Amino acid sequence: MAVWMLFMFAATLATVQCSSVLPLDMALDSVDDAYVHCTEKMPKVIKKYYFDKEMKTNAKFRNAWYEVQKWAHPAYGLNKEQAVAVWIYTSANIYLDFNGAVNSGKKSYKYRKFQYTSLYFLLTTAIQRLKKTQPPYMTTYRRTSSIYKSVPKGTIIRFGRFASSSLNAKVNLSFGDKTCFQIQTKFGADLSKFSKYKHQKEVLIPPYEKFIVTSVQYRKYNPYLWCEVVYTLQSVGTQSNLNCVLS
Repeated sequence: MAVWMLFMFAATLATVQCSSVLPLDMALDSVDDAYVHCTEKMPKVIKKYYFDKEMKTNAKFRNAWYEVQKWAHPAYGLNKEQAVAVWIYTSANIYLDFNGAVNSGKKSYKYRKFQYTSLYFLLTTAIQRLKKTQPPYMTTYRRTSSIYKSVPKGTIIRFGRFASSSLNAKVNLSFGDKTCFQIQTKFGADLSKFSKYKHQKEVLIPPYEKFIVTSVQYRKYNPYLWCEVVYTLQSVGTQSNLNCVLS
């Protein structure tokens, strides 16, 4: 019996360890609507079908919406609602639940059952508006405490969620040093003017941006490397499989 229990424990531990290894791929189950050619139509759709419903049924969204009202004001091309969305993402305790939903919510979004449609739309269009007045390319740094499945140079990936990064590699050391990314982003936007944590110099990358892996470095070969594994990524455009599916 003791041997059997030991075997089961080892098998369970192996399963947990295996499941904790995250993929680096095209994130095909993610919500990735970029609203190309329907940006003007979508505010009416959101107002008519989604916002009031989600405020009633999604307590996390409702509480976060009210929580940031005192900070969020229209500026830098953003309207009030877009400013609120950015403040929610950077300041409220909702981003983990929200990003988890984005990462796996393709079907629910397509069939109009996604619980964060309003926040997703407002945050996406806020990034797009802010980007218009920012540099065309930015080099940013993303730290994680996660272990990702190893992929070779030349692999095309998407983060499949709103990926936080920073203009400063030395900021947010507490975010981890397991797998990290040096990113050249074309579609991410600097959100620092709308954050309680301006020192983080946050650049938010949308789920639909594609990157090619241009190099992979390991600390075991370079003891001075800032993380155990560092992927260098270069933007190669976008892929929006759900583009304007709700319009």
